[in-house]
Amino acid sequence: MPDEYDAIRRRLTNYEKGLYFELGRAQIRGETRERGWVRQFAIRIGKSVRVLDSARTQGRGANGVERKSGRVNERETLRQLKTERTALQAGILTQSRWETVSGEQVPRSVLEYMREIAQEFPGRFQHEVVSRSDALRAMQLGQSLVSQQLELIRPYELQRADRARERLAKIRQIVRAQERAEKFRKIQQFREAAARGRADAPHQVERDRQARVEAERSRQARQTPETERARIEREAAERVAQEFPVPSQYQERETADTAEQAAREAADAATVEREAAEARAAAAEKEREAAFKALDEARNAAFKELDEKGRLSEVERLLWLGQAQHPQAAVRQPPGHAPGVARGGTGHGQDRARGITRDR
Repeated sequence: MPDEYDAIRRRLTNYEKGLYFELGRAQIRGETRERGWVRQFAIRIGKSVRVLDSARTQGRGANGVERKSGRVNERETLRQLKTERTALQAGILTQSRWETVSGEQVPRSVLEYMREIAQEFPGRFQHEVVSRSDALRAMQLGQSLVSQQLELIRPYELQRADRARERLAKIRQIVRAQERAEKFRKIQQFREAAARGRADAPHQVERDRQARVEAERSRQARQTPETERARIEREAAERVAQEFPVPSQYQERETADTAEQAAREAADAATVEREAAEARAAAAEKEREAAFKALDEARNAAFKELDEKGRLSEVERLLWLGQAQHPQAAVRQPPGHAPGVARGGTGHGQDRARGITRDR
């Protein structure tokens, strides 16, 4: 049930929520400039840079504090904790304290990782859960400090934060424009591929039919009994003898060899044409599958980004989780699906059904 802490946070921006909570908690705990505490303290760990909400040098290291006033982002927080763990191991951080608010969502993986660090570094790492009443008092105190323009918060810091927010907004606009352009490009590629497939489908069906007819003729020619083939060759030789005045045995053998070679060449050509048709059909299917996969990935990435930023409503989340793939993918023909065979007719029902399926 919403309380006063939720009410005061509802009127603030994300930047103000974190700023007021940090300033109020620092003031309550006495983490002031006079005592050597600095806000937004940066430490370098290898190639990574970790910016602490508040820190103070302690010997050769630093004593750091990280405060979370609301819901904790799992991926970003785990990255921060891993960096601090490395800093504790290297001695860059002598102590580290994390503060979260009671009742605010903290992922289980983050809590478990905090417990691991606390066990590895007893007395050096601490996770403190602030009550909601204390968090409310810190928010009110921080808001009062900002309004009074105390030394803890300088005007140029607010201006710098405003400029940073403006730059971030522009960067997000650029990224969204690039994502829209990429999605449009993928959709155009898919549409062009689909148009090519529809345009080529009738011709491909006719080529497949001709290839099957030629293959069947070649098969029947190879299965013809020897006596029948001899009869056909003899009749052909007799017709040649009647047509030409000087027939010879050599000419008869040459005619038979030519007929047999033509049959073999027709069979080979039919086989090659059939294999080429199958290869073209497989390539078109792969291209369509790749386009659908690209659409699914772009859609899931967009929904995932909105979900991580907390800008996804419950209805949109249910639609996303309940629809694992792009809606257009549900109407495409699954791999290995055999088209129906028409009953009766001229025997070409399978070819016509296949043509209709590809047109769709």
